[in-house]
Amino acid sequence: MCGIAGAINFRKKLSDYESDQAKNLSNYMEHRGPDASGFFKSKHVSFSHRRLSIIDLNENSNQPMHSTCENITIVYNGEIYNHSELRKILEKKYSFKTTNSDTEVIINAYKEWGIKCLDKFVGMFAIAIYDKHTKKVYLVRDRLGKKPLYYTIVNGTLFFASENQSFFKSNLLKKEIDDESIYHYLSFLTTPAPQTFFKNINKLQAGFYMEISENKIEEHQYWNISDFINQPQNYSFDEAYSKTYSLLEKSMKYRNVSDVPISIALSGGLDSSLNLFYTKKMRKDNIASINISFDKTEEGNEEEPARRFAEENDSHFISKSLTRDEFNEWIESYLEISKDVPAGDPNSALIFGISRIARNNGYKVLLVGEGGDELGGYPVYQNLKYLNLIFRYVPKNLIDLVISIIPKNRFTKRLIRGLSIPDYASRFVFGFSEIEKEKFWKKNKKYNSYNFLKKLADEIEDNFEDSYLRKIINIEYKFRLPELLLPRVDYPSMAASIEARSPFMDHSLIEHSVQIPWKVKMKDGPKTLLKKISQNKLPDYIINSPKVGFGELLNPFFDTTLSDWFKKDIVDSMCPLKEYIDENFISFLYEKHKKHKNYGFQIWILFSLNLWMTKNQS
Repeated sequence: MCGIAGAINFRKKLSDYESDQAKNLSNYMEHRGPDASGFFKSKHVSFSHRRLSIIDLNENSNQPMHSTCENITIVYNGEIYNHSELRKILEKKYSFKTTNSDTEVIINAYKEWGIKCLDKFVGMFAIAIYDKHTKKVYLVRDRLGKKPLYYTIVNGTLFFASENQSFFKSNLLKKEIDDESIYHYLSFLTTPAPQTFFKNINKLQAGFYMEISENKIEEHQYWNISDFINQPQNYSFDEAYSKTYSLLEKSMKYRNVSDVPISIALSGGLDSSLNLFYTKKMRKDNIASINISFDKTEEGNEEEPARRFAEENDSHFISKSLTRDEFNEWIESYLEISKDVPAGDPNSALIFGISRIARNNGYKVLLVGEGGDELGGYPVYQNLKYLNLIFRYVPKNLIDLVISIIPKNRFTKRLIRGLSIPDYASRFVFGFSEIEKEKFWKKNKKYNSYNFLKKLADEIEDNFEDSYLRKIINIEYKFRLPELLLPRVDYPSMAASIEARSPFMDHSLIEHSVQIPWKVKMKDGPKTLLKKISQNKLPDYIINSPKVGFGELLNPFFDTTLSDWFKKDIVDSMCPLKEYIDENFISFLYEKHKKHKNYGFQIWILFSLNLWMTKNQS
């Protein structure tokens, strides 16, 4: 896992300033790769690299790396888990100067298959490949968007980096906040790629590569989850189970390929417990299981089942029971460094804390459970099906009438909210709806956060029995995961110099999963298939425990400390947030939360946004 950066201009020779900037960009990302650094400079291309050594720890595997013929140069961030298999194929034709480097496998795979080599890779990656012979550079983001890649064009030269703050720290760009991205953030806690929170900076979309030559800069989509969602298979439950079982085991095997020890973020839930089970099965070295809880509450506390399962699997159990002051320090520490994007999802601070614990205990790799719910189905999907039926068969004017006459109280709040948001969007509005934003938004009134969700929903055909949930899962994989859930893992883990891996985010496993009919996938409720796979692997106290969201640990913070912070930094201050949000609404929200304690998440969304704006003014 690493940080990459570079400068490209095939129309003129790079100036010394531009090449130096390419080097500086990675220097500002030392946390992503504290083990080694490297720099390559040519007439038209400069690459720089920061390395976190996980596979083939030898310095011969440092980057930038060149092919033996010197025609291909690469910098890359990520892991190619099937590199050993590909090496065996490529060794028949190409020489290797390293013994186990996945980076060199990418080079020779490109020499053999060209950019089509991407179809061969299993893993997570952001790659820059310079082909001296064809005078082209390819920038690549992995299929599911686990690794970020930002780019900007300044005076005709394209610069790229793993983090957008590098562009500012090197004085390459002036910071200008993008208002439309803020508008989308208020609903979704993020903004869709290629858009970013800054003007003049774009983010390569998941499953895309960019081809850069003297005559053109073009983006190409090399993988599209919609293709598989639109091809449902008539699986029986046993057929779906058998293939899911096989693909999950293969994915777990790949994610345990490492030349350094592995740790597990162990919540005590199904997904993280499966991670531990397979890691213990596949590795013989010391495995750590890390669990966090609060010392003053039982809410969301899964320490005991996690401890019990870790001990039963002979895993070193590292438990951290946080005091209020310690937790506040975690939050403040993460908000201090979180400048690429607002920390709309407060779970980011928890992942940052777990990553620091892993690093402080000598680990570089952390397995996380992201993607398990998308494979098996969130509990909310069952309610969404009924909401979809209402929108399909009940006239809109009748729905509007119900909304207008139903009593407005804390018990009807969720129902009113669900009925006032389009069915394809309701799953993804974690902050404020369009109706709510219309009342307090002070900037451009022409934005609409539902339009791009509708576009993603419409990519899925309407003639399937379960078309609605297929539309939802398309938005999950094309928007929520690559631009919210996976960045909330990548950014905080890399800030602590930790490589986070998601075994449930294997592309072959997902391609299969989205083709399974939902009536089969959720035959007995959410995660039916994963629960069956867990039989004879996990104890009943894990399999049958209710789902506890990671964020439930945050409820005490929402109800106490956050209110005080919000009042001091926002309600009673002239703050940048008030350029966007009506001051009366801010006061109204604060008073409502102080009285009812049920607006903590919305308070957090605004608080973290304001702090992000404040940090980016400096």
